Amino acid sequence: MAGSVLSMAMFGPPLMAGGALAVALYHRRTAGAFLAPSAGALIGAASGLFALLFFSIPMVAMFVYHVDDVRKGMSDRAAQLISSGYDPAKLKDFLDLLKTSQGMAFLLVFGLFMLGLIFVVGASIGGAWYSAWLRKRLHRP
Repeated sequence: MAGSVLSMAMFGPPLMAGGALAVALYHRRTAGAFLAPSAGALIGAASGLFALLFFSIPMVAMFVYHVDDVRKGMSDRAAQLISSGYDPAKLKDFLDLLKTSQGMAFLLVFGLFMLGLIFVVGASIGGAWYSAWLRKRLHRP
């Protein structure tokens, strides 16, 4: 459990850095125009959407072309979760859902939605932070 939380937490800094980089490139391209943090957040959110686009293409391809391998991997992981104390009845319901194409489609859409939320929010925070920092740094009285 701690390993999966750690691997999910590793998304944060790169996403924030991506949003900050998008604002830095915009600032450089517009000859030093100052952005409000809300505008930086929007630019960061746009960079998060582009990151999601590039991340989702292989994910969708994997679910379309290698669906049996995805099912097998999730089944194997469910067996490991049962041995570490998860409720076997709930995991059996999940595995039954995986056996249907509607269940796999739901899993893909839900996964992409959650990743999109993480990508957009993380990059938006980075863009807002960098635009506020840049404004403060360059606007000294």
